[in-house]
Order: sequence, then structure tokens, then C-alpha cells
Amino acid sequence: MPDIETLPSANGSTSKSRFRDQLPFLTLEEKVSLLSGVSFTSTAGVKRLGIPALKVSDSINGVRGSLSHLEDTGTACFPSSTCLASTWNTELMREFGEEVALQAKAKSVQVVLGPNINLHRDPRGGRNFESFSEDPLVTGQLAAAIVNGIQSQGVGACVKHFVANESETVRRQYNVDESGDNRTMREIYLRAFQHLLRRANPVSIMTAYNALDGHFCSQTPLIKALLRHDWKYDGCIMSDWYGTKSTVNALEAGLDLEMPGISVFRGSKLLDAVNRNEISQETLDTAVSNVLTMIDRTAASHSDKSEESLVSKQTSSMALKVASEGIVLLKNDHGTLPIELSNEPKVALIGAAAIKPSVTGGGSACAKPQYVHTPLDCFRAACNDDDQVSFAYGVNSNYAVPPMPAHIMKTCDGLPGVNVNYFLDGSDTPVFSEHSKKAEVVLLGRLKPGLKQNGFFFVIETNITVDTSGNHKLAVQATGDFELCVDGVKVLSRPAPPMTVEDFLFEPKKLETVIEFEMEAKRQYNVTLKTHSRDVPSPNGELSPHSAKLCFEEEHNNRAAIAEAVQAAAHSDVSIIFGGRTHEHESEGFDLKSLTLPESQVRMIKAVASVSKKTVLVLHCGNPIDVSSFVDDVDAVIAAHFTGQEGAQAIVNVITGQTNPSGKLATTWPMRLDELCVPSFENFPARDIGNGPTIRYREGLRVGYRAPHNANAVRWPFGHGLSYSSFEYENLKVIAHEEINGGGLKQRSNLAVTIALDVRNTSDIAGYEVIQVFSEPPVHSMIWRPRFELIAFTKVWLEPNETRRIGLSVSQRDISGYWDSTSQCWRSLNGTYKIASQNCDAYLQIDDMGTWNSL
Repeated sequence: MPDIETLPSANGSTSKSRFRDQLPFLTLEEKVSLLSGVSFTSTAGVKRLGIPALKVSDSINGVRGSLSHLEDTGTACFPSSTCLASTWNTELMREFGEEVALQAKAKSVQVVLGPNINLHRDPRGGRNFESFSEDPLVTGQLAAAIVNGIQSQGVGACVKHFVANESETVRRQYNVDESGDNRTMREIYLRAFQHLLRRANPVSIMTAYNALDGHFCSQTPLIKALLRHDWKYDGCIMSDWYGTKSTVNALEAGLDLEMPGISVFRGSKLLDAVNRNEISQETLDTAVSNVLTMIDRTAASHSDKSEESLVSKQTSSMALKVASEGIVLLKNDHGTLPIELSNEPKVALIGAAAIKPSVTGGGSACAKPQYVHTPLDCFRAACNDDDQVSFAYGVNSNYAVPPMPAHIMKTCDGLPGVNVNYFLDGSDTPVFSEHSKKAEVVLLGRLKPGLKQNGFFFVIETNITVDTSGNHKLAVQATGDFELCVDGVKVLSRPAPPMTVEDFLFEPKKLETVIEFEMEAKRQYNVTLKTHSRDVPSPNGELSPHSAKLCFEEEHNNRAAIAEAVQAAAHSDVSIIFGGRTHEHESEGFDLKSLTLPESQVRMIKAVASVSKKTVLVLHCGNPIDVSSFVDDVDAVIAAHFTGQEGAQAIVNVITGQTNPSGKLATTWPMRLDELCVPSFENFPARDIGNGPTIRYREGLRVGYRAPHNANAVRWPFGHGLSYSSFEYENLKVIAHEEINGGGLKQRSNLAVTIALDVRNTSDIAGYEVIQVFSEPPVHSMIWRPRFELIAFTKVWLEPNETRRIGLSVSQRDISGYWDSTSQCWRSLNGTYKIASQNCDAYLQIDDMGTWNSL
């Protein structure tokens, strides 16, 4: 057996290449087997040589283990990535990554599928909540800290999605009509990956579904030319789920691992291609070596632990800390916040999210929390007297009809929930029966005993007793044809709907059929739902989903609900409205159509504000919201993001002053959605221009704060966020010096810049301050540069009246570098740069830096 070499482990140190060195001893069939998954959450292993399979799982916002987001029974649910980014705290992000790794180990997960570092190109992006920022530096540095935290515990991180996956609409078909070697891609979208790879070495990078410049990202030339050659990345390249598009071309392009299993393009197809000499042994071995290296780097995380997600004080503390630092105070007129509870004010909490908090966005990053605090409970706990706090539900905020609540369901044998019987077509004898507390069946890759992939049906049966009389809604979300009966009478049916796997996974509203049904309180109704398997094969070799869900919603009069909210507000000293969006509105799989809130929610906000002495608006969202119609009516606005299972406590702590808000926006909030305020407005999402769905990044570098906006285009700018403290900046100094490389030689082409400044807390309240340093380039007639760009940031804690000297180091290449698309290299725009932070600045002269290939 050959000598054992060393290679970087997950945390960047060295580990023995135990499994990689098994490469010469693998058979051809074993090599091929390692290059594709074996299930939705598992890679292949080779038992003969002791090479273990890896379990992979979404996501940094909640590690689910083997369960999909539709099947999740409870996960430590952390805040969304927009909240993580709004902390601007790299040290905290590393600690957060360590906690994510511990959650992964608890579920025997070796590779966490995240973080997602695609950028916020457009405020309609459905998956923006799951990524960080419009800025590649903020994204790359914070995500790198998370990766390093995860991998310090021996668990691997898979960074995604390479590259230009900034939209969800027809994401598996659209082509981004831009060259990977133009300025837009190099300086913005690829730059996020570059910033991350300078600071971290993730065990894997996941390719995007979309195409770039005519090449699907699972077989883009950028894998070899940029990731491997220019950036020297040596980890494993894996596809997104069913994102592989070919056998030979993908492997030749550098895609190491096809996910998930069962393989579509590898397996026997790859074996045949090798035997026909269409793929060289060297190419095959390179891919296998990269997969084995990933196994080597995550070997320490293998365990025999269960799928349980145990509640712990450490986990809860981390969830609370991240949420607390990420919440952004956007507006605070007349010192409305914090609310001084010692004065015993009467507080009215208004909105469904006060009792049903919006903790997560939708899709693969969605995590069902282990527990949920509610703002109502947290406020009452913070007050001396429960009577200080009143509550009004307000208007309905859900998009689809909610799942049938457990408390109204009871089976014929008296158990809470439903009975489910599964039958083969043509038989009236069930092949499998089970009891479930939820009125829902989800079969995705794992069928019940006795069933085949199609040719079966199942029956969900329960008795329901409603609390109030009324014209209530009964609804069914089903992938196949169904019949819904109440007391033996068919009341609703539909044939199998046209649908994509994305519809099933992420947009159940498209599968919904609704009926209004008059029901009497306290009367028992027998309900049966018969659903047939979906016998239409899914494209691209994907597994066909089979599912059905019973849904229910009590009759709800929004006009009366607003009147109730107004009455509660009128009898209180301060009204706190909980609004915004939920996981139904912002999700993987589709993009937003609008930035405005539903009309009923706007009416409620304005009506409550009109009678309130003080009004605080708490907005749950990942994307910006157009607040134009009501922002002047309220006194304070909080961007709460999707704050995870400790979010309610974090929000209440900020409102009551237990936490001094320190979050800063990592993405610009535009005034409204139009071509003047959103640079990508006319080029989002994809549209068919004659040769299939296409996206053009015609705004170029003019993304977010880089766009030449006027004051009327931006509601709240990138980097904005208020505090209960006040800070002053002064004495900014800039010093340039030559860097020394590992051989002791001075590097003229990569001078370092030290930026130092004094920051003082001028208030009597201790708090965090985020220091943001921007550069303003010299004017150049031929080369357009944004009017300013973020070049450095850090976050510091300052006691009352404390002054601290802050030092930051930046490469001059990061200040003056721009991509020359013609010469295919980085060049320096020489001249005098203004380096500024808040109201203090200095100047830096950059001359004769030349060119370089990799920035």
C-alpha cells in the first residue's frame, strides 16, 4: 500500500489521506459508483475498502438530517441568512458555524449544504432570504467565517450555487446571457466566491441549475479555468439536485459528483462511456480523488448518533444572539424606542405573527423549529402585569389555506390526528395502514411497504369538530387526482394537475383546490380524502412525488378584524404591528411579483396607526418591502428578517431596550419597484427572447448601492441601521506598504493598505457599532467605476464614552483593481482614491500596479 500523504482537512489543517490513497485499489465499477449519490441525502461508499458514505443535508439555517423540508419534524432553526449578514460580525459568524456543525453531528451529517452565496441582484429574488447581500465582500467574508466555523469541527461545508443563480423563475432552464469573463461576472457575482475562497477552503462547491453564456453551470468551462486553474480550488465539485445535464461533457468539464441518487447520468451510462474510451482514466481518477478527499476531510464527523434534534441552552443562546445582532432598526422617530416597561405602558400587539411568528423562509432552507416563542408570550413575560398587553389577530396573512389544525381532528378510534390506508389499484384491502397526527402524506423517494412507484392510492380519514359556526374553507393540496368526502358525500374533486417538481416542493398553492363549506360548531364531521398516485413520470429521471394534504381555515372577516385591531390600539399607549411576509411568500422555487404588502395588511397598518399614540411596525422579510403607502404613518420600523426559533425574544428585547440594536442592512431597500429604483427591473426574471428563457444582466456593475441612484430612488441605503447609542468617527489615516511574500520578496503588485480611525461612543448606552470603510475612485473618462465601493468592515463593542482605535488591512488591488474583458486580466485604475468612513476621510495615491491574472 502506498505511503499516506497529508491534505487539508475541513478546518484547513492537515489530515491523513486515508481514503484518497485507496484510489489505486478501486475497481472501475467502484470508481464510477463514487461519482453519484445513492439517495436524496447520501453519497456512495465502498464497503469492501471501508470507505464510508457521506450524509449531506440542508442547511446553515437548520440542519434537517435525512428529512426534506416537507417532512421535517423539528430542527434547531436559526435566523435566515439576510439576518446573519445584517450582523456584519465575522467573529460571531465563525461561532455560529461551529454551532451549525454541532447540529450536523447530532444528526450524523458529514456535509452541510451551505452557505448560499448568490447575490441580491434584484429585490424580487425568491431565494434572497437564504443568501447574504448585494455586496460580494460582505457575502464572501461572512460566509467564509461560517465555513471556517463549520469545518473547525470536522464537518464539511458545501458553498452554493456556482454561479449567477440570482433568480428562481424557470431556474433549471434559463441562460444568463453574460460571459464569465466580462466585468459584471468577474467584479460582482464571481467575486463573492473569490472573497470566500481567499479566507476559507470549503470541502465542496455546488454548481447552479442555470446556464451561463450557453453552458449549464454543471459543465461550465469556469470550473477548470477559474476554480481549478486561477483560484487553485482543490475541493469537490458537486451538482445541485438533478442539476447534472450530461455524462461525458459534465465529467470532462470538472463536475466530480452527481447528486442525488439514484444516478441519472452516471452509473451504467458512465461505465459504458469509460469502456468506449469516451472518458480518459485520468479524468475519471481526478474526479474520484476529489470525492475521496472530501470523505477524508470529513471523516472526523462520522458518528452513530440519531436523527434527534435535541434542545440545548447553547443552541438556543446562539439562535438568540444571532437574531439580536441581525435585527435592523430602520426608523425611530421621536425616540419611540425603546419602550420603557417600568412605566407600565399599555401595549397592543397586532397581527397574526404576534402569535404565529414568521421564523423561516421557504424551500430547502426552511426548517421547522424545535419550539417557538411568540412575541405575545415574550411581552407578557417582560411586563409586571399581563393586563398591560392586549392582542388583536388582525387580517389573515397566509397565502394558501393552512394545514388542518391538530386540535380539531380525531380518528374513529379516538386518537388525535388521522388514519391513513394505502391500497394497490384494483384492491380494496390495504397493503399498509398507519396513524398520523398530521392530515398529510408525503412520499418522495421513500414509499410505504407494499407499494410500487405508481399504481396505488391512499385514503386519509378523520373526524373534525370546529370551534365556531361559519362558512369555513376546506382545501386539498394533492399531486394526483383526488376525491374529498364529508359525511360520505363528495364535496370536492380534481384530476391530477399539471405540475413540476418545483411546484410540489416549493409552491403548494399551485396544487390547491378550495371549497367553502357551511359548518356548525361542536358538530362532528367525518372527512375522507382519497388520492391516487401520480402516474405521470417526472422529467430528467427524477422521482415522482406523491402527496396529499388536508387544509382548513375558519371564516375570517378582515373588515371586522381591522376594527378589532383599531379598538385595541386606541386603548393603548403604544401599538406594535407584526407584519411582512412568510415562508409562503419568499421561497426557493419562485420569485416575487411585487414588493408591496397585501392590500388588507396595508389597510390594517394605516388604520391602527391613525388611532395609536405611538406605532411600531415589525416587518418579517428577506427581501425589501415597499413601505411607501404607510411608512409616514408609523413612528418606528424594524426589519426582523426571518429570525428563527428565538426570534420573538430577540425582537421583544430590542423593542424594550434589553438589546441595543446593531444590525445594518446588507442590501439596499429601494423606494419602489420600477426602472428608476431597481437597476435590474427590466431584466428580471428570465424571459424567452426566441431561444429559450434568458436573463441579461444589462445593469452591469450598477447593482444595489453601486448604481448611480438619486435620493428619491432609495428608501434605506445599504449599511443603514439605527442604534440607541450614538458614535463619532475621527482621525482616519491611510498607510500603504509593500507586502512580503513567503519567499521574503516584496510584492509591488499587491501593496497592502492599513486604515486606522478612532470610534467613540458618545452616549451613555453601551452598544455595538459596525465600521464600514468605502473607497471613492478617481474619475476616468474611459473606465466606469461605481461612485463608491465597500473595501473593509468590522464590528466593535463600545462602552459609554469609550474610544477605540480601529485598524483594518486591505489590499490595494481590492481598491484599484478592475477586470479588463479585452485583455482577460485584472488592471489597476491608478490615481487618487478617497477612503472614507462616516464623516471622516483620507486620500490614497495608487500608481503603476500593472496587471495580474487573479485578484
